[in-house]
Amino acid sequence: MKNTICPKCNSEEIKKGVMAASVGQVHMYPEKNLSQKPSPISAEYCGNCGYIMSLYVETPKNLG
Repeated sequence: MKNTICPKCNSEEIKKGVMAASVGQVHMYPEKNLSQKPSPISAEYCGNCGYIMSLYVETPKNLG
């Protein structure tokens, strides 16, 4: 479900971003198989106050 209004400040300036570390993007791996193909982690956040509304994996099928 896509958020359209920030629950913290009521702004409609909702943006999408990816989580990254200093050397690249952060990925999610299946707990029991770290050698399996990972999925990037993305977020929906408010462009006005910075509140993060959701975190999700881009390709859940990679996680089994």
